[in-house]
Amino acid sequence: MVNRRRKQSEKEDLYRTDFHRLSSYPTYRDTNDKTMLSQGDLIKVTIGNMDENGRGLALYKNYKVFVKGEVYPGDKVNVRIESIKGNTIIGTVEQVEERNS
Repeated sequence: MVNRRRKQSEKEDLYRTDFHRLSSYPTYRDTNDKTMLSQGDLIKVTIGNMDENGRGLALYKNYKVFVKGEVYPGDKVNVRIESIKGNTIIGTVEQVEERNS
């Protein structure tokens, strides 16, 4: 008779990275990435456009950044992160590095 039970260590781990990355709903995130962002962090962005509410729009890595404060397209600013939801960051202007005149 063959023992068909697997030991706990031999079972496939359904939560490993490869499984999620190859599934139809990938939730892959590099856990070795040292640049994980959190609330209160400071990032440098260049304002690309403005939204209908007067906030600046920028891109930072794979995130869309909505910047509150007095900014104009082309400005290079330091942004303090208020919240992160999915791939969207909402932040406020901490300092304007360079104005686009």
